[in-house]
Amino acid sequence: MLLRFFSYLFSLLLGLFLAGVSFVLLIGGTSNYKFDMVPWLKGENVLYFLLAFGLLGVAAAVLAVLGKVKPLLVAFTLVTVCLFIYGFFISPVFRFDGAAQAKNILWLSIAAVGALAGALLQYYPGAKRA
Repeated sequence: MLLRFFSYLFSLLLGLFLAGVSFVLLIGGTSNYKFDMVPWLKGENVLYFLLAFGLLGVAAAVLAVLGKVKPLLVAFTLVTVCLFIYGFFISPVFRFDGAAQAKNILWLSIAAVGALAGALLQYYPGAKRA
């Protein structure tokens, strides 16, 4: 039950963070941002992707808490884990600025894997709501 709650909280906070950052950058018209960890998208397109992905994360968390559209939370956390692993560790474009940043991203990636496990636990028979 605790891992499911962590999954809801992680998805909600990540979604709010992504949507907030991209919204502020879009509204402000800033052009000096760098999102090398997001593959295949460059320029302003990455901001629209992050805004949509963030809103999807918020919706996935809220709907999963309400017990509706549970596969959306699993899909969101799975895509998050895949983007973290590819974007931060496999992609040849992103480079860490130091050991502290690498350690923080490693912990964030472990948290994303935990959120995926919590999202999958929604389907465990003992995890049904009373």
